[in-house]
Amino acid sequence: MTEQRSRLEDLCELIVDCKNRTPPLTRNTEEAVGHAIGTPDILNGRILLNDGKRVNQETYDTWTQRAVPQAGDVVLTREAPVGRVGLVESNMKICLGQRTVLLRADRNRVNPRYLTYLLMGPQVQHELHSRASGSTVSHLRVAQVRELPLPEVPPLCEQQAIAEVLGSLDAKIAANERIAETTLALAEALYVRDSANENGWHEAALADTAKWMSGGTPNTSEPDYWDGDIPWISAASLKSPWLDDSERKITGLGAENGTKLVAADTIVFVVRGMSLTSEFRVGLTQREVAFGQDCKALVPHPGIDSVTLLLALRSRTREILGLVDTAGHGTGRLGTDRIEKLRVRLPNGDAAGAAFTETVRSLARHASAAQRETRTIIELRGTLLPQLVTGKIRVKDAVRVVEDVAS
Repeated sequence: MTEQRSRLEDLCELIVDCKNRTPPLTRNTEEAVGHAIGTPDILNGRILLNDGKRVNQETYDTWTQRAVPQAGDVVLTREAPVGRVGLVESNMKICLGQRTVLLRADRNRVNPRYLTYLLMGPQVQHELHSRASGSTVSHLRVAQVRELPLPEVPPLCEQQAIAEVLGSLDAKIAANERIAETTLALAEALYVRDSANENGWHEAALADTAKWMSGGTPNTSEPDYWDGDIPWISAASLKSPWLDDSERKITGLGAENGTKLVAADTIVFVVRGMSLTSEFRVGLTQREVAFGQDCKALVPHPGIDSVTLLLALRSRTREILGLVDTAGHGTGRLGTDRIEKLRVRLPNGDAAGAAFTETVRSLARHASAAQRETRTIIELRGTLLPQLVTGKIRVKDAVRVVEDVAS
């Protein structure tokens, strides 16, 4: 590690722990004024409000007694997991959930966004994790956070330049995410509107729309089956409507032993897992993938469009969740005998139906492309970040690379 010349508290005006209590849920009759941010809401330098717990005024005031988070503050997780970092943006009204610490940069010494990236860098992450302890769950004490050693920071003007380079990539990531969300929402709205027409649409049992397939898991103790280039979709990894990647991948040999391969334009959905108690995860494959035994795959019959069938399923999420029962340990279970009877509305094979299909397929292509580009940018940022914060590459060299991507 580079020579250590500062502790985290030397670069901060304020380091404040959370209340170490879970803020109460806002009742439906109450007005929500902000979000309580927990560890799941902090990822890759950003604070994600989509799933943040909404809080009322009383809770917000109570949970911000120690400090009111403001734009430019940094939230650091000190447990489950240790070391996630998120920057508070100007449009956020948040309070700290459990296991988080609020950092307020001393702007005379460190740029807040640069501090975020510095904490995300591999050197500091190593320091954070090496100091964490705990018999069941690793955690950091607030004193350890204060005393966290940091590499020497460059002059403020250079910090600003590095923050702008990496920040432009974050801005592109956020823009792509909005594109993906908006195009999917538009496709869903078109489906709901058009499928309500009596003319030009028909109903079919889901069982009759596709070939149904069950997945499986190659032997996890056989190394020749894993770490290949074929995404293996599981109940845990199925989090996007556009399936083209997964944390775990298998080899061709793994695909021949214990699972199934499906081509692009196949629908995959979760039929068993904890997530089914609150959400119905379903996606459309964008390339050949394999899938686990906690998922089902539907290969649409000729004449049935896969994107439209995906939209039909997503539009019935509430009813589908009503079909879920609970297996041991609270695991949700969606029986094939129940969901296959679900009736979905599909366009007829006339000119109007073809036009609808082309429209929603075009929107799906845009959303999927935005997701792929986002993944590329995240990989680029992951490469540049440690190089920049350690001074191994010059800012102007990084700018040339970023301009090609973020333009």
